[in-house]
Amino acid sequence: MRRRPVCILCMLLVVFLCVTDWLGFSLIRGNPLPQSVQTWIRKHPESTICGEVVRCRENEDFQSVYLRNTYLIYNSEKFSIDNIKVYLKQKKNHSGNSDVDKLLAGSLVLVSGKLEEVQSPTNPGEFDSKAYYGCQRIYYVMKKGKIKKQSQSHSVYGQFLIDMQQKFAGILEKTCGMEAGAFEAIVLGDKTNLDPELKMRYQMAGIIHILAISGLHISLLGMGLYNLLKKIGLGIWPAGLLALVIMLQYGMMTGGTVSTMRAVCMFLLSVGAKIAGRIYDMPTGMAAAAILILMENPAYLLDGGFLLSFGSVIGIGCVWPLVQEGMDVLNRKKRSKVNEKGKIRNKLLMSFLASGVVQLTTLPIVLWLYGEVSVLGIFLNLLVLPTVGIVLGSGTAGALLGLVTVRGAFLAVVPGRIILRGYEFLTVLLGRLSFCTWIGGKPEVWQIVGYYLVLAAAVWIY
Repeated sequence: MRRRPVCILCMLLVVFLCVTDWLGFSLIRGNPLPQSVQTWIRKHPESTICGEVVRCRENEDFQSVYLRNTYLIYNSEKFSIDNIKVYLKQKKNHSGNSDVDKLLAGSLVLVSGKLEEVQSPTNPGEFDSKAYYGCQRIYYVMKKGKIKKQSQSHSVYGQFLIDMQQKFAGILEKTCGMEAGAFEAIVLGDKTNLDPELKMRYQMAGIIHILAISGLHISLLGMGLYNLLKKIGLGIWPAGLLALVIMLQYGMMTGGTVSTMRAVCMFLLSVGAKIAGRIYDMPTGMAAAAILILMENPAYLLDGGFLLSFGSVIGIGCVWPLVQEGMDVLNRKKRSKVNEKGKIRNKLLMSFLASGVVQLTTLPIVLWLYGEVSVLGIFLNLLVLPTVGIVLGSGTAGALLGLVTVRGAFLAVVPGRIILRGYEFLTVLLGRLSFCTWIGGKPEVWQIVGYYLVLAAAVWIY
């Protein structure tokens, strides 16, 4: 650890944020706006705001618009209120289309409506909207919003990325049939069209992680692109820089979730190390990514995606190497006696142990978020992890080919569709087993701390 000062700095930052939260400061949770502004909003919910459009989501009854750099306007004065989610009422015309004009990314809009503070959960186990939106610096939502003015200027490139994501989503919907929702989640990070029942099956089977843009996706696409660019004749520097730029744009296009940000940061450091001729250290890369994310918004410290993403990396990058080193010491004495069958058996055992280590590392986090954990997820991940790259590659190839030829896109997604149907069959099969899922309930904080102390001591002694 002494050789990893970035890891120490990350630990100190986490401790600092936990202490300030315990003392009552609103760095992690709560409403950081001045009390005078909060009081004014409570007294005057009917308000007018001005902000920059980030993205839009359309529903049957309303259109949700995300605004950033938003100001509350009162008596010609402006009060900054960070980001806002606005629900616009949509009126359908005779043709069935919305009367609301298309809002382009980067355009400024003046909106009036009813401002409401995002509420905390009222029942145990209820989805925590306040923590979820707090990670996006959204503390208020505006309901029944009406656009009063809209600027003509907008972000051409920002809108281009949104249009490309929608274009790719349309191609996947045309070519992937019932598996379109899963493909959109895995390739584009968009779960809008994902079947809730399928999502629940994946969660109960312990493979819900493949539906989020993570290090697995970024490393497969990024390193695949980097190696491809080198094979076609580009040197380390041009291939590395081009791969970095493309993956940055991919991260922006897929929505910039916390798992995506973590994966992109670590990928940048990994390729940067290759370009500079240095050795990449995963714990240091993980700590650097955590520092950047928490400095941008400390509220991520309580975000489920942040905890699961970094918990998995800690398991595979910090805990597993120690276990693997111990296994190697034990196997050295038997290495001369091992035949081919024994080597295959050892590889399967190591894969099972690696999956188990990640499961044990993230166990309290999963229970804290969902109250249940998949018992058979360790075994299912042995089949899923080696094959999800085929699904990702198949979906990516289909989306890109669809820009040129629909027939080629149909053929490209066939391998991925077959594997996804296999996943669905396995999740249904496991769901019928009474012991597939263990319902442990939400643990207390002292139980989580005690668990990790015991786990750390066991690994250290081992």
